[in-house]
Amino acid sequence: MTFNTQPEETGSSYAITCLISLLATFGAKANAALRTLQVARMMSTLSSMSDIQLAQIGISRSDIPEYAETLMAKE
Repeated sequence: MTFNTQPEETGSSYAITCLISLLATFGAKANAALRTLQVARMMSTLSSMSDIQLAQIGISRSDIPEYAETLMAKE
């Protein structure tokens, strides 16, 4: 026979736990969406530069996706 040594959660504490979990999930998804948007904007900005401008910062056009990810990782 097993016994539950954890106190039973009341309705309000369970609701608060669920709300916190929901907010944490929403926050994580919002953060991921914001990061994706920031990387896309960075790639767009870099793509609009001329080859000469890209060379001045030390990258080629094919390096843009990796470079954008690197820049956003430092933030």
